[in-house]
Amino acid sequence: MQSLLKLLFLLFVSVSFAQSNEHRIDTLKTDVLDAQYSVFNNTLLKKNSTKTYTYKNIMLGDISSVDVTNTQEIVLFYADFNTTVLLDNQLNLKETIQFQNNISFSKKGIANTLWIFNADENKLQHYDYKSKKTLQSSQSITNFEPIEMESSLNFIKLIGKNKTLIFNQYLNLIDTIIHKKND
Repeated sequence: MQSLLKLLFLLFVSVSFAQSNEHRIDTLKTDVLDAQYSVFNNTLLKKNSTKTYTYKNIMLGDISSVDVTNTQEIVLFYADFNTTVLLDNQLNLKETIQFQNNISFSKKGIANTLWIFNADENKLQHYDYKSKKTLQSSQSITNFEPIEMESSLNFIKLIGKNKTLIFNQYLNLIDTIIHKKND
């Protein structure tokens, strides 16, 4: 009986330690140079064939999204603080952009710009972070709640629960894709 209790105790202790050492990888992306990016314990990691780089900013809370479209200007978005952080290719801080409005998403645009979704105005916007000005805005987007945003230099997708809205670089709505419900 004692050996059974010891065995159960050891099993309980080993399971407890295994759970405490478990870490969650939130995101995994690969850039055009085959460097891999992941968010591990709220730290951005970049691993290439020769080196691993890290970036962490505990003052801004959790990383909401990572955009590695441009490997020379990596975009981290912290939704809790309406803040976008720009990093260089070695994950050194280049710029911090604090938005006054409630921003849901922030992705890399061309040159010194970002594509953002302004939740206060329900508009997709092209924002120049050097001049701190909005260059373009879409019309107000009604009856739609985006849950994700994807972008390239020429197109922006706002993905919702039931449909996806696709905008061109001038922020004109060019397509709506209705999601089929799985029965």
